[in-house]
Amino acid sequence: MKNSFTILELIVTLIISSVVIIFSTIFLKNSYLENSESLKLEEAKIKMLSTKIFLEKNIDEISELYYNNKKLYFKNSILLDNIEEFNIQKTQNFVDIFINYDEKIIQSWQIKRD
Repeated sequence: MKNSFTILELIVTLIISSVVIIFSTIFLKNSYLENSESLKLEEAKIKMLSTKIFLEKNIDEISELYYNNKKLYFKNSILLDNIEEFNIQKTQNFVDIFINYDEKIIQSWQIKRD
């Protein structure tokens, strides 16, 4: 009788441990996927912010900026990839830029000319 109870305890312990391990693995997988998506979004935000800063520094050469085949070029060099939509309007005092990056980040920038 004592051996049967010990075997029953062992089986119950194995079942509980298996359930805990399975749910822990599922949680870790979901956490990893969520963090991966968050990382991609944050990298996209950094790219957009660095592009904005670059354009602010080179506002006098803004005429060298153009959009073609989902890429943004500056002086014939690729500045950004995966641009879905881009529009630039120049006025005497400001440059208005609308940019849609990979359908994830949509921003409108207004950069003052010197």
